[in-house]
Amino acid sequence: MLSLLATVDISAEFNRSYTSGVPNDLPLHLIPQVKGYLSTADFSLLSQSLNIIALLLETSPASTFPEVERDLLPDLYVIAHSPLISGPALESLFGFFAVLVQADNQIAPHIILNLVTAVEKASNIDASSANVARCIAATVKSQQGVAAGVIAGYSKHFQVRYTGHDGTLTFTSNHFPEYLHSKAFFAHT
Repeated sequence: MLSLLATVDISAEFNRSYTSGVPNDLPLHLIPQVKGYLSTADFSLLSQSLNIIALLLETSPASTFPEVERDLLPDLYVIAHSPLISGPALESLFGFFAVLVQADNQIAPHIILNLVTAVEKASNIDASSANVARCIAATVKSQQGVAAGVIAGYSKHFQVRYTGHDGTLTFTSNHFPEYLHSKAFFAHT
C-alpha cells in the first residue's frame, strides 16, 4: 500500500511528468491502490487520495472516469455524508466532485441524486446533511447547467422571499430537506 509520502510524491510527479495526459492504463493500476485510502480512518490520506483521483480526472478523463464511476463512487457517497470528515479532506471531496462533473457532463444529476439518496438512507447519527449540501453545491457550481434543475426539483419544498434592501433571497420551509435548506448549499451555489 502507498504511504502518505508516496501519495504526496505521486501528486508532485503528476504535475511534472504528465502535462499532456497520463498513460491510458495508469488509472486502471493506480485507482485500486488509492481506493484503500478512501475512508475516514486517516484524513490526510483521504485528502491526498482524492487529490490524486481529481488530478487523474483532469489529465485523462476518458480513461479515468469509468474506473472512478465503477469502483469509487459508492464509497464516496458514504464518505460525503460522514459527520467525521472536515477540513482539508472535505475540501478535497468538494474538489473531487467538481472535477468529476467536468470530466463527464452528464453525471451531475446522478451525483446529486445519489448524494441525496445516501444521506436519506443513513441514520441521523451517521449523517451530516451540511456536508452533503456542500458536496451538492460544489457539483452545481462546477456544472451550472444543472442548477436550475436542482432548484426546480426541490422548489416545491421551499418558499423564496426577496428582502429588497440588501438584494438577498431567503429560502424557508418546514418540509424542505435539511441538506438543501442548509445555508452551506446556497452559499456555494
